[in-house]
Amino acid sequence: MAKKKLNHHLYQDPNSEVWYFQKKVRGVPKTYKFSLETTSVTTAREKRDEYLKQIEYHGYIPTLEREIPSADNQEKVFGEVAVEWASIKKSRVSETTYHAYQKAMNTHVLGHFGNVPINQITSLEIEKFLSNLKCTPKTKINIYTPFKGVMGFAKKHKIIQYDPTIDVEPIKEQRSKKNEHPPLSLNEIQQFLEHVDNFWKPLFIFMFFTGVRIGEASALKWKRVDLKKGIAKIHRNLVYIEGKKIYKSTKTDGSHRDIMFFPPVNDALLEQKKRTFKGSLEDFVFLNRKGANIHRHTLNRTVIKPTLVKAGLGENRSIKDTRASYITNCLDNGERMSFVQRQVGHVNTKMIIEHYYRNVSAPDDGSRLAEAWHSTSIPPETESG
Repeated sequence: MAKKKLNHHLYQDPNSEVWYFQKKVRGVPKTYKFSLETTSVTTAREKRDEYLKQIEYHGYIPTLEREIPSADNQEKVFGEVAVEWASIKKSRVSETTYHAYQKAMNTHVLGHFGNVPINQITSLEIEKFLSNLKCTPKTKINIYTPFKGVMGFAKKHKIIQYDPTIDVEPIKEQRSKKNEHPPLSLNEIQQFLEHVDNFWKPLFIFMFFTGVRIGEASALKWKRVDLKKGIAKIHRNLVYIEGKKIYKSTKTDGSHRDIMFFPPVNDALLEQKKRTFKGSLEDFVFLNRKGANIHRHTLNRTVIKPTLVKAGLGENRSIKDTRASYITNCLDNGERMSFVQRQVGHVNTKMIIEHYYRNVSAPDDGSRLAEAWHSTSIPPETESG
């Protein structure tokens, strides 16, 4: 008796590893050939067996026929569906996220796919489009995210029968082993503070020793600072979109937090209070020389880079690196990960390790555990001869 093929009517794409069903059925004009939307062979076999039962009973696959888009939907171009998707998505994401989606679509996607019938877009065309983008993997991911959202939306609402993005190889974000933007050590922070203009010194002491984002520092008001307890409530974020200032809630639920600060930060805030507290708790803590809110690009260009050069530290850093410096210096100097996580407003440690902490080799690497063991262990007794 011939041995039954376990993967009969199945084949796996070698690049995406997605399994496909393929079978010619008498009486059905076209061969069935479609993705099973899984990389698991067990799941693929289960789906295959269900489709074969339908063919045996009905002579075709009725569940698949119901998913075939209507004639009206088959004529829709990608741009039309993108507009429908965006109108719904707008109410579900933050204004800054929606603007990022809008920019990615208008700048890169719609010029390429806007007038293409959406049911004719293939995984090959998508991979060619992505490979031709002249940008970093991270930027490619940002461009691809709304595109993928539109295709998933089209599949969900039966505008297309199959979502080709399932077969697209994931974009891998390449991480350099070399620290292109190394954090500032405590000695380098001291150098920076010695060379920065006195007007900006309180801001940078606050940034380097609390780990807050620049948008959070810009949005901080005196009503949320308790100098007696050494606590600041980080509840709001200030961002700019195409020149428009937006004062909004923090980036994530985890970002909504109370942070602790130590005496040198308290002293810097007392100095800052003389400058910006005008009698109302609604006054912003940090402002520029003109009494307006801080803009990070202006700060990078007119304050940070010139100060780095004066201090002899190199200019390959930005305001974002104050956060990475805080995290790295905390962990390298024995602060607990759970404390750092709460301070910087992350719900878990993954983002801290993957995106912010940057290992800087030190002469005593590997010695601390041995020292801790020797300080707590009792040497074994030896037999006297």
